[in-house]
Amino acid sequence: MKIRNHHERMVAAPPEQIATLIADFGRVWPTQIAPVPRRQGHRLYDAGLMHWEEFDRPGAARAFRVVRPNGLQGEHWFELELAEGATVLRHTIEGCASGKYEAIWRERIEPLHDRILEALLDNVEAAVASGD
Repeated sequence: MKIRNHHERMVAAPPEQIATLIADFGRVWPTQIAPVPRRQGHRLYDAGLMHWEEFDRPGAARAFRVVRPNGLQGEHWFELELAEGATVLRHTIEGCASGKYEAIWRERIEPLHDRILEALLDNVEAAVASGD
């Protein structure tokens, strides 16, 4: 099953300020919903059901690929686009789920991901508004 998920928000700040915020999930991650992904070594993160590897993706401010479990393969990344005195902060997932992970993606991971991403975007906006 193909996976594609997209969230975006216009934030009243320059791309550099937003890039600094998303470079440190500890500052903007909605811990009331889920724990911050834990660093597990150089560019590796434990995100609960998944392990991510951070990588350099052209045009992305931050990008990860899913390295575990095998039934979930994909990449997700943040992009920043300058737009009339603000920045569009965009998060995209592209990948595929197979076997039991098709149902797990639809029923558990995608709804939780959507809650986390919208709250993360709220936290970025709040950090910008407070001058953090």
